[in-house]
Amino acid sequence: MLWAAIHLPRRALDAALRRQPDPAAPLALADGPPQRRVVVQANDSAQDAGVRAGQPLAAAVALCPGLVTLPFDADGASRLLDLACAWAYRYSGQVCRDEADTLWLEVGGSLGLFGPWPRFERLLRDDLRELGLAHTLAVAPTPLGALCLARFRDGLAVRDTARLRRALDALPLALAPFEPAQREALAALGVRRLKQVFALPRAGLRRRFGAGLPELLDKLTGDAPDLRPCYQPPDFFEARFEFDDEIRYHTGLLFPLRRLIGDLCAFLVGRDGGVQRFELVYEHELRPPSAHVVGAMAAERDPARLFELAKLVIERESIPAPVRAFGLRATELPPFVPAGRDLFEARPAGAMDWPALQARLQARLGEQAVYQWAPHADPRPEHAQRRVATLRGKLPAPPSLPRPTWLLERPIPLRGPAPELLAGPERIEAGWWDGDDVRRDYYVVRTAEGQRAWVFCAAGERGPFMLHGWFA
Repeated sequence: MLWAAIHLPRRALDAALRRQPDPAAPLALADGPPQRRVVVQANDSAQDAGVRAGQPLAAAVALCPGLVTLPFDADGASRLLDLACAWAYRYSGQVCRDEADTLWLEVGGSLGLFGPWPRFERLLRDDLRELGLAHTLAVAPTPLGALCLARFRDGLAVRDTARLRRALDALPLALAPFEPAQREALAALGVRRLKQVFALPRAGLRRRFGAGLPELLDKLTGDAPDLRPCYQPPDFFEARFEFDDEIRYHTGLLFPLRRLIGDLCAFLVGRDGGVQRFELVYEHELRPPSAHVVGAMAAERDPARLFELAKLVIERESIPAPVRAFGLRATELPPFVPAGRDLFEARPAGAMDWPALQARLQARLGEQAVYQWAPHADPRPEHAQRRVATLRGKLPAPPSLPRPTWLLERPIPLRGPAPELLAGPERIEAGWWDGDDVRRDYYVVRTAEGQRAWVFCAAGERGPFMLHGWFA
């Protein structure tokens, strides 16, 4: 097996930056008691101004007056790692994560599809940059070996255990995956690099540190299996965006909407699924949450198209109250089937197909404003069709008897000379069950002007005729 370790050293900071309209603005995460808060992480522009981890927050603000400060959010960092796992699932069915800052994916079985490795690595890094994740990445035959190399030498790829052992020899003790107490005890013995740990007798290590340390070394070098639980993507997607201030206008929701939909699509691509309906949830200060439903005509996972539909819904519906948090929830995730395209596609590039146009019109005007006609099991022509929001499934077979292309809203007398009878009569006798019963004989006729019409008269009669529809 071949494992790629993706180390996310500043996942909490990245989680905060992804929620900022301008991620280049100076920003720092702070933690600690209210009167003694210290900087935990700072982005590049804040560091350029002299802000450093461990500084008192007051000193950091003095160095950088425009510094944006946010509380350190461990839960947000964990959710971002979950999102990264969902994204990685598109590249491998074996994805693992730890509780800190690393995820692994088994890439040996995926090289035939995405490889060779340099190309595969570019795909991973491009996606990680698009997700806004600072990272280091390395490949090794063992998960722990890949993690150590990712922390030590970004981009290193080792294919066999012999080369892995040589690469790990130079690893500083501070980067080894040991417990703090183990690291301190080894440092007290004069150990500075992992090569020195490998040289120590295993029996002595076992007596001094117990069985855990030798077992860890065996997992590191591939001498013992390193079994880890694999990530399983959930059957739903839910994400939430909190605001520092109340949002009163829909324009303030567009940036978080774009980010939430981008995360949704990364999740959908990972599980090879799509979404047809999802909810936009508004959380308010003094009233229960409100929600709007966004629907598409088929399963989608294109960020631009889903954003456009959701944006139309937000612009159409008024915000009932100031918004303190904004969320997206999708519980129905059908399989995604890409739209087929002919080799010689006649439709211009950028042209919208009918399902996309219908979904866009419904998002702008409301679902009830856009509808289709569907066949209905009633022999009376006036009741043979009904309005539906979306026509799903296959159309029923066309009737064996002739039916006009254009049915008049109400029958009218047929004027002019007597028409030529082409087909009929077809007797329709129905409606007794609802009081709107009819007894008619229908004919296909040709008028004096050469038009084909659908006419009827009272059952058993030969006129006068009432015009009910025209044939194309």
